Amino acid sequence: MSLKGLLQDSVESAKKLKNLIIFFALAHTVLLIFGQWMVAQGYPGVLELRAEQLKEIQNLPYLKPLTGILADNLILKILYTFFFNLIFGAFLSTTATGAIFFLPYLIAVWRGFIIGILVYDMAVSPAMIAVFYGTFILEFGAYCLSSAVGMDLGLTLLWPGRKGTTSRKDALRIAAKDGAKLYVFVIIILFISAIWEISWLHYLGPLMKPIAGQ
Repeated sequence: MSLKGLLQDSVESAKKLKNLIIFFALAHTVLLIFGQWMVAQGYPGVLELRAEQLKEIQNLPYLKPLTGILADNLILKILYTFFFNLIFGAFLSTTATGAIFFLPYLIAVWRGFIIGILVYDMAVSPAMIAVFYGTFILEFGAYCLSSAVGMDLGLTLLWPGRKGTTSRKDALRIAAKDGAKLYVFVIIILFISAIWEISWLHYLGPLMKPIAGQ
């Protein structure tokens, strides 16, 4: 099948899952704003969590290759970030967890909230602001799609009738087929996101690390 055909199928799948996609987009955005608001209000527990996260982010295992053995190779850093976000950020944490249909939502809530409390009132340059918002829109946009796929699979497992069949096996096959088509967009968006994020950070400074992907 041609790329055009794959994209058309992905668009059709996105239309079928548009309500779930919008739901996850709102969840990420609202929780990001809510996290920032709680920091602004000075809630002690949230401020402590923020301090802990800012300290721990320096030693996140998945960041070490980016500042270590891959530090000087832009292409490998982009590929590493892309595959990490696709496998761990999208598929394992937001799609596979859809077997328990509400887990992708809880993950979206946590990610949005943590990003919100981390970026509130941070003294960064205009370039870093561009890196963050570009990465957030692209990366979390992809996670909205992968989360929608996961929740759709979970809901279908519980209520196969939502796919127009009483057979749970057939319903899951339909949901998986739609999800696979939608993942074409997930892959494309995450690849663009990795290029955007890592290219900026590579040239802004080798010690800078990705902002998103929490």
